[in-house]
Amino acid sequence: MIKWYKFEFFDWIPTVIRSQSVKDEDWQIIRKSMLNTDLEFKYETLQNWLEKNKYSDKSKIQTQNYMQALKRGGLIE
Repeated sequence: MIKWYKFEFFDWIPTVIRSQSVKDEDWQIIRKSMLNTDLEFKYETLQNWLEKNKYSDKSKIQTQNYMQALKRGGLIE
């Protein structure tokens, strides 16, 4: 079972900070690479992104936001 809760870092992220983080060009390339892929690939990609960015706050915001979008889309619980 995939442990999506590992991408829950913050209780609340200010809108402006979230917006700046997710508009990052490198993040957009990664995000687009996950289109039409299975959940295991998405999970591994998010985990690799965090590791590559040394678990920076920005990378945590990006991965948490993506995981929350998956939840809103009904793809994960």
